[in-house]
Amino acid sequence: MLRVMLCATVLGLPLTAAAFNGKDLVKLCNRTDVPSKSACQAYIEGAADGAYNTIEAIGGTTGPRVGQYFCLPAGTTPDDMTTAVRKWAAGNADKLDYNASTVVALGLGASYACRSEP
Repeated sequence: MLRVMLCATVLGLPLTAAAFNGKDLVKLCNRTDVPSKSACQAYIEGAADGAYNTIEAIGGTTGPRVGQYFCLPAGTTPDDMTTAVRKWAAGNADKLDYNASTVVALGLGASYACRSEP
């Protein structure tokens, strides 16, 4: 029994080590079924939230900070964010091997660039 569990674990490792990249995100977001659309939107929201929390931890989100790719204006909807990421991905196929969360940050940055404080 222990041998079977060990073999199953070893065989499963390559599957869990694969990173979710931009190509995977685009495939997910291009699907038309409701669960896929929801998963796409949830991933983008989660990645954006993670980036926001990281920036907050290193000094705040008011104005451009080191590593801050985007500044979402009040009222930005999940649909707006998904559209921005999909638009960026469509024009940057050469960058879709990047990690999916990086693709989200770059896509949002293209539509919601931070403005310098006066």
